[in-house]
Amino acid sequence: SLSQALNKSKKAQEVDALLSENEMLQGKLHSQEDDFRLQNSTLMQELSKLCSQIEQLEKDNQILQEGKTAVASEVAFPASPVDGELLRLQAENSALQKNMAALQERYEKEVARQAENRGGGKGDGSPDPCPTQLLSEVELKLQTEREEKILLKEQLQSLEASKTTETSRLQQELSKATEQLKKKKTMSLSSLSSANKFSLSPFRTKIEEIQQRKEEELKSLQVRNQKLQQELQSTNQGFLELKDQLQSGKKEHELALQTLQDQIQTSKTQEMNLMREQVAALGDELQQRQNEKEALAAQRDDLNTQLQESLRGNTRLMEQVQELVQEKERLLQELDEVRKTAEKRKAMLDEMAIETQQEKGRHKEELGNLRLQHEKEMLAVRARYERELRELHEHKKRQEDELRGQLKEEKARSQELESMQQTVEELRLQIQSMDGTKGWFERRLKEAEVLIWKRNGISMSLWQEVKDTLDGQRILEKKGSAALKDLKRQLHLERKRADKLQERLQEILTNSKSRTGIEDLVLADISSPSRTQTGDSSSISSFSYREIMKEGSEITAFPEMALSSQPPRPADLSDEEISELFQRLAEVQQEKWLLEEKVKHLEVSSASMAEDLCRKSAIIETYVMDSRIDVSGAHGQVDRSSLSSVLRDLVKPGDENLREMNKKLQNMLEEQLTKNMHLQKKRKTSVSKTSNITESRLHSPIEANGESRPCCSHNKPTFWGNE
Repeated sequence: SLSQALNKSKKAQEVDALLSENEMLQGKLHSQEDDFRLQNSTLMQELSKLCSQIEQLEKDNQILQEGKTAVASEVAFPASPVDGELLRLQAENSALQKNMAALQERYEKEVARQAENRGGGKGDGSPDPCPTQLLSEVELKLQTEREEKILLKEQLQSLEASKTTETSRLQQELSKATEQLKKKKTMSLSSLSSANKFSLSPFRTKIEEIQQRKEEELKSLQVRNQKLQQELQSTNQGFLELKDQLQSGKKEHELALQTLQDQIQTSKTQEMNLMREQVAALGDELQQRQNEKEALAAQRDDLNTQLQESLRGNTRLMEQVQELVQEKERLLQELDEVRKTAEKRKAMLDEMAIETQQEKGRHKEELGNLRLQHEKEMLAVRARYERELRELHEHKKRQEDELRGQLKEEKARSQELESMQQTVEELRLQIQSMDGTKGWFERRLKEAEVLIWKRNGISMSLWQEVKDTLDGQRILEKKGSAALKDLKRQLHLERKRADKLQERLQEILTNSKSRTGIEDLVLADISSPSRTQTGDSSSISSFSYREIMKEGSEITAFPEMALSSQPPRPADLSDEEISELFQRLAEVQQEKWLLEEKVKHLEVSSASMAEDLCRKSAIIETYVMDSRIDVSGAHGQVDRSSLSSVLRDLVKPGDENLREMNKKLQNMLEEQLTKNMHLQKKRKTSVSKTSNITESRLHSPIEANGESRPCCSHNKPTFWGNE
């Protein structure tokens, strides 16, 4: 609620700020229009003053012309061009006045027209011998400027109409927004006032800056007016000098007229330049005003967008409020449903209480009947005992003892009945509690069945994975057996070769043959079929084994046979050759021993691997059979997916630590089997408890003769007694 109130107050502040900004922008627009009108009026006044001064100068020139009586014939010829020049100057002055009036009303096409006006001014400034062409050009310029003025007026009217429509539309929207936000302003007037102060401070500074700019512009315009007045005074002085020159003499009149024309042209060019500069300055000012106007329009658009965003935020808040109301209604409906269910449960409990009371009454009646039957039986027993006492006086003592024992039993039974009353009450409470837990047990049984199905599926997948691993290990065993066969074959060939070498050596040592015999032996050793067969028929793995084993260190010890026999050295063989032969023999025997050890090691490792595989397969088979036999489980969910992932991580082909991996697998399987056994025990206990409770509710444990009747499962005597 506080956050909503804060959001509403913030939005109200934003709307007020937007309204104040719109009002300030409208005030700025009105003030700028007033300033522009004042500037136009001042410029028109200055132009009217210039026109009046020019008319006075023309009158002075006419007076000077009328004073020329003596030299009429001489001056008559050049008078016509002087009159034409004056007329041209008047037309140019009027055209300049109209140009100034048109330039003041221009807003958008000022920059494009300045170049044309400057070009036209330059053409007018240059002395033209044809005054008629100048007049036609001036008339064309006047017509074009009038048409431009009409277009500008139409544009101004359209702009004013669009502005009025936009202002009216904005005012309508603002009025609507104010009407919508009047209700929201009451809660946050203090905060809004402070926020308005902070928000108006930058606008006040902007207004002050704009006022300062306007004052500076007014000062600049005043300075320009002073300059124009000074220039007018200078032109007046020039005209006075012309008058003095005309009065000086008739002979110098032509020269004075020429000087006047030159001065008029220079003054005209100066005035045209000044007017052009003024026009450029006015164009720059107009551009600045247009830029300011565009900036204000952009601000206005931003404000409109902000207003739209604030309205969208309000609509979103309203939608959120509606959603909260809907959630509240839904919660109320849920509460009603919960209440209905509670009432139904209460009614069920009342029915159960009524049923229990009815059962209590029935049990009381049965107990009364049992007591009556017991009393009748006691009377019958007493009568029978009396008859027996009368008839059989000899067995009196024994029967009395029996009666005493029966009385004790009856007392014990009565005590048991009293104790069983308490147990009956406890059982009733347990029945009431178990009614509630029965549904929970049923749900748990269903979940356990689902888990068992999942477990069976996981066990099947594990069995398939184990089969795959067994197949891979069998393939590895086949490869190992093939490698063993290769190694055995190589051993056999090497043994044959070693035997042949030993025989040859013995023959050489005993018979002491010549050097050629040793060379033959070496050549036969090199080209023996056993070496070629081993080199050709050995596989890649056996070849690598042989090469690795040949890279060992040199053996310094000699074999026992060579050391023991030590026959006499023949005279033909040198010491080096005999030592080489002994070294070769030692190397061959060493290779043979190493190969035999390797074969034994491989046989042992393959046997251990086969034993491990058999043991694992037996464990997995027992585990899978147990998981298939299980039908229901109550507590404890076993994460078989984790087990399968661990098996996948552990059972990798080509792993060196196979024994450690097998141990880990065995430990995991044993733990899993123990967990399953515990779960089965818990499930059996829970099922037995539920069956006992249901059977105790269904069956009545009292027989007709008052003796104890055992329950279905535990064979415990139970009796019904008074409460």
